[in-house]
Amino acid sequence: MSDLYSIQNYALTTTKSNGIDFDILNNVRKKGTTQREQLDKLSKEFESIFVSKMFSQMDKTIDREGSLFGESQYMDNFKSLLFNEIGRSVANSPTSNIGFAKQLYKQMERTLPKESAVEVEG
Repeated sequence: MSDLYSIQNYALTTTKSNGIDFDILNNVRKKGTTQREQLDKLSKEFESIFVSKMFSQMDKTIDREGSLFGESQYMDNFKSLLFNEIGRSVANSPTSNIGFAKQLYKQMERTLPKESAVEVEG
């Protein structure tokens, strides 16, 4: 039992430190959704994560010396939440010009079975 607890604890600390949110993955794998719906959700999540990481890396290039707000843990947390929301907005926007989600879906759709009515158990 302690091995299972240590594995779960390690997984939680690793996912939090790497910024991976398993709630997103569990949301994608909901019961009663088809593989195509799951692929659509997953491709949009991939794009949102990519965009939020891109904004995070761009933010690191800004010189903050003498800035109004300065640097703090609170500001870093706020920026992280802000970048995640921007990423989700861009990925779910029908007019988005990035288009990773659309391209990923088209590429991966070829590997799915022809029957779109098959439901996946999650």
